[in-house]
Amino acid sequence: MKRVEKYIPKKYSQDKVLDILMKFRPPLIVALIAIMISTIGYMLISKVDLLKAFYMTILTVTTIGYGEMWDMGVKDRLFNIAVMTLGVGTVMGYSIAVLINIVTSGEVKEIVRFRKMVADISALKKHYIILGMTGYVKFLVKEFERKGIPFVIVSEGEGFNAFVKELDVKYFLNLDPSQENSILLANPEGAVGAIVACDDDYKNLAVTLTVKKVVNKLKIKNFFIFSVVNSTSFKEKLFDVGADYVEAIPEITSKRLAFLAENPPVFGGKSLFEEILFGEKTFIEIEEFVVQPGSKVAGKTLEELNLKERFKASVIAIKRKDGDVIYLPGEDEKLVEGDMVAVVVPGKLVEKLRAAFLTAGVLSRKGILRKLLKEREDGLG
Repeated sequence: MKRVEKYIPKKYSQDKVLDILMKFRPPLIVALIAIMISTIGYMLISKVDLLKAFYMTILTVTTIGYGEMWDMGVKDRLFNIAVMTLGVGTVMGYSIAVLINIVTSGEVKEIVRFRKMVADISALKKHYIILGMTGYVKFLVKEFERKGIPFVIVSEGEGFNAFVKELDVKYFLNLDPSQENSILLANPEGAVGAIVACDDDYKNLAVTLTVKKVVNKLKIKNFFIFSVVNSTSFKEKLFDVGADYVEAIPEITSKRLAFLAENPPVFGGKSLFEEILFGEKTFIEIEEFVVQPGSKVAGKTLEELNLKERFKASVIAIKRKDGDVIYLPGEDEKLVEGDMVAVVVPGKLVEKLRAAFLTAGVLSRKGILRKLLKEREDGLG
């Protein structure tokens, strides 16, 4: 399969910089003509040599004005006044006006910013590519920043710069997310996955398809595509074009509202379980682990693991490879290879639990993700 190559879009390219610099051509031509006419004029009117005439021209046109280089008569001074007027009004004034126009337009600054942004993004690792600019993305950005998850936003539109400025987004590209090159510039090789969340479901469809095409062309393994749609009727279509997970905004909202309806704020606030479940409370976490083949814990009971004593953790469910789920298992329950174990653990001890389980051949969901990404980097996945 042919590899796609990324490129800097024309509006941010070196050719665009040259186009901007070409705006200096007219004042440069005017300046050269003015210098030539002035130099020749001094030579003819004041009868001086070329070097003196040229030196006097530069002093006068640039308004440095050290004084007269020779004794001037009336004709000389009248011509000198004309040169001063030409220098200040035409050469200096015109050049400064062009320079101010370039600076105030912000074109050069935007080009420099974009090219630096692309370079910074190319060095990112384990980030997500967010494609779209919606109210949903606003909340998603805040959650990612709260959890310390790196991300790049790719979208376009008149309000995009204001959108990222309001959210103080560090990495962003003002490009069409449905274009392959836009995805490539967001560094998909280093990303965990992409989140497609445009305001139009047909655009979500096109963007998801584009992301999948880029992933396939670059042969990126273990790349996850999440899509958020406005209409549930588009869910199957998004799966068909390559999304790994699709959620409809109405369903997300209705599920959470239904939970709130079952657990109204009768105690004066939201459900504590809801806050824990959605990560709003970080003092406790619900972590999932999978017992790997050859794990040291395979065949051991929960009592033997002594999780409560070591990590103040409790196993709330075990899912067997055949799909059976054991809720609130007893201490005599044995773990076997392939078991998915759901554990409630204090937030301050979760990393210790992950590390202990890792050495025993039990991987957390995050641990498996790191393993998959490492395999991708090593070219094994």
